[in-house]
Amino acid sequence: MRIFSATVRGIAGLVVLAAAWSAVAAPIRIDVSARPEGAKVLIDGVSKGVVPVSVLDVGEGQHLLRVEAPGRRPVEEVLSVKPEDFIRKDYELEPEKGLLLIKTDPPGADVRQGGVSLGATPLLVTTLDTDRSYAFDLECIGYQKKRIDVKLSGRTPVARTEKLVLDSGIVDCQTEPAGATVLVNGIARGTTPCVVERVPKGYATFVFKLKGYEEEKRELRIAPGDKQLLSLSLMGRPAKLSVISSPEGARVTVDDNYAGKTPLTLSPVRPGVHTIKAELAGYAPVFKTVVVENGGEATEMFKFESVLGWIEVATTPPGAKILLDGKAVGTTSAHRGKKADLTGVKSDVLYLRDIEAGEHEIVAHLRGYADFKRKVKIEAKKGVQFMPRLKRVFIADTEIETVNGTYRGVLMDSDNPDTYRLEVKEGITQDFRKADVRSIKSLID
Repeated sequence: MRIFSATVRGIAGLVVLAAAWSAVAAPIRIDVSARPEGAKVLIDGVSKGVVPVSVLDVGEGQHLLRVEAPGRRPVEEVLSVKPEDFIRKDYELEPEKGLLLIKTDPPGADVRQGGVSLGATPLLVTTLDTDRSYAFDLECIGYQKKRIDVKLSGRTPVARTEKLVLDSGIVDCQTEPAGATVLVNGIARGTTPCVVERVPKGYATFVFKLKGYEEEKRELRIAPGDKQLLSLSLMGRPAKLSVISSPEGARVTVDDNYAGKTPLTLSPVRPGVHTIKAELAGYAPVFKTVVVENGGEATEMFKFESVLGWIEVATTPPGAKILLDGKAVGTTSAHRGKKADLTGVKSDVLYLRDIEAGEHEIVAHLRGYADFKRKVKIEAKKGVQFMPRLKRVFIADTEIETVNGTYRGVLMDSDNPDTYRLEVKEGITQDFRKADVRSIKSLID
């Protein structure tokens, strides 16, 4: 009986030992690896070493796992652990980015790092890895180039303010007229009047451009801190003025000075306001005021309105010479060339065209008849009629001497190749053979 009891107790002890051994043989295990090597592992804020690491003293439940390394963004993860769990974790820690604010006096400097522009000041840089040192070049027109070194540590913001040293001058630019574009070494820097700052030291080329004016160029020697005045008058470019008309051939005056006949081109023309007058016979004169710009090309068109009229002339009898303002302008003729007695015959109509508007004197003159005169008023694009019946008069105007004697009368016809016809008395005519005529002379001075 004692032997049996001791045996039972022994078996119970072995069961307890076996259970204890089982708990030790299968613990909870967490293996952690990460890059970079040497990253630190913490569980619930307690350091467990550096990767790679195996953690065994973790109870079941939830635990906060954190992996961190200098210059890297830490990784945190909540793990739910159960008895006999074997958990493996592997992490890639991303580089940490620093915070850098660069400011300059004056602002606007170009920030360059490794030859690459990052932007102009004030500039917030958020793309650089932390826990490193960097060199930056600050460049600003008119100031000396400056290099700075900056060390970034973690996410602690770094602010740098740098005062740049002047390496340029100032030029006050003025032109007459104003409004010229100013280029310094090929770069537009303003419109006159203007103050150009940060002109680099040394020799600088200033170019002034204004539409209609000749380009002006000046070269200045600039020392750091210089203040200079550059003032100049721009020279206008020659202008060109073309004048055309319909109809052509008009007489043109510019500012009361004769310039020529259309079509014509005038160059050079002084810029400014000009009065142009175009005249053409038979048309109303046309005036225009034009503005010619420096270097400009203007074309002016003059369209004339006719001021001409006409006169319809018919005389009884035909054959009368017609004079307009003392100038012979034609002769009335018999209808269909009649050669018989035309004393009571009315001539065909003689048209006197292109007569300027206004008052004119017209005269019908026929040998043996009294001159018929009249004042006529012509209106533009309108006609008037002049149809006189001539009054017969007998006034000897010609003397003919023949072998048979001397005769006086009104010469009626001298165009016949063989004879002269002379009215010796009113209504009585006589023909004389030209072969018998010794002399013929006019009795009218």
